[in-house]
Amino acid sequence: MKIGTYATPVQWLFLLVPGLVLGQLLQLLSLPAALMLGPMVVGIVMARAGSNIRVPGVLHRMAQGVAGCLIAAHLDASLLVRMGEIWPIVIVFVALTFVASCIVGWVAGRYAGIDGEVAIWGFLPGMAGTVIAMAHDHGLDSRLVALIQTVRLMVVIATMVVAALFLVGASAPHFSAGQTPDLQSVAVVLGLAVLGTLTAKHLSFIPSAASLVPLTIGGALQLAHVNIAVPAWLVAVAYLAFGAHIGLRMTPGILRVGARAMPQLIGAAMLLMVLCAGSGAVLSVVAGVDLMSALLATVPGSVDSIALIAVNAGADMTFVMTLQTLRLFAVSIFGPLVARSMVHMLHRRKAN
Repeated sequence: MKIGTYATPVQWLFLLVPGLVLGQLLQLLSLPAALMLGPMVVGIVMARAGSNIRVPGVLHRMAQGVAGCLIAAHLDASLLVRMGEIWPIVIVFVALTFVASCIVGWVAGRYAGIDGEVAIWGFLPGMAGTVIAMAHDHGLDSRLVALIQTVRLMVVIATMVVAALFLVGASAPHFSAGQTPDLQSVAVVLGLAVLGTLTAKHLSFIPSAASLVPLTIGGALQLAHVNIAVPAWLVAVAYLAFGAHIGLRMTPGILRVGARAMPQLIGAAMLLMVLCAGSGAVLSVVAGVDLMSALLATVPGSVDSIALIAVNAGADMTFVMTLQTLRLFAVSIFGPLVARSMVHMLHRRKAN
């Protein structure tokens, strides 16, 4: 009997209990983002078994808002000043990751037999949900874009968890910076998450508003010494929502669509990680930051998942999220034009 035949509450029970337990077990091993990896693994197993539940959009957007506040809680005025001093370096390396993602996407599409523009969209870095929605609005096959985005994101998460384990070592998760969570901070964080959710719904022209609005306002509050510390239980809920959202999207239908292309897609995602690792190593030397922070700043992951890994790895949050956020805006603004222009240019060259 497929798990999809069970009642919805029973399926949620199958997801939540094993997901939380596995997350806690992985956390005992001090794996970065363990609370996200547990639900993600369980979600993948359930999706393969025919589960039809999905993380509600409101919950996922609220989790993005919590992630934004989590990032904001780690901002520091002195670090922001330092980022202003090296802004040309930031722009160069943001552009490098963007260009590398487009090139690898086109190569993957060519060898996997997938439309070039769809493949490029699949490898565009940023918030996967935003990229998928934009691709759908441009008349592309959003199923394939979703598949490629999911494969890319899973390779990024797995690679960076291993990298964090080797570069940083076993470490306890960090849930807040400096201040202690209290009722007021919880109210502020939840309020900002609600504001981000409403903004994402009604002001859709703002890219990734669910996370960027709480990040921006929360950062201003943090610099004004307002307590926005996020309690451990709320971070755990956000991890659960992110992990389950990724895992449950790996449905049998999506996997069948890209089954033949899976080896090429995984290989392309690994190639992109190698290119970004080289870029990150150079960035570490040029910008004078630790290697883990530089790698997290350059890898083409989803902003929220990278933030959660960075928090657990004790990385330089301001540095990491500055590059990740700037690249997100670059993808949102220039992604459609670059993808379409690149495909047209390559087609003309092939015709000649």
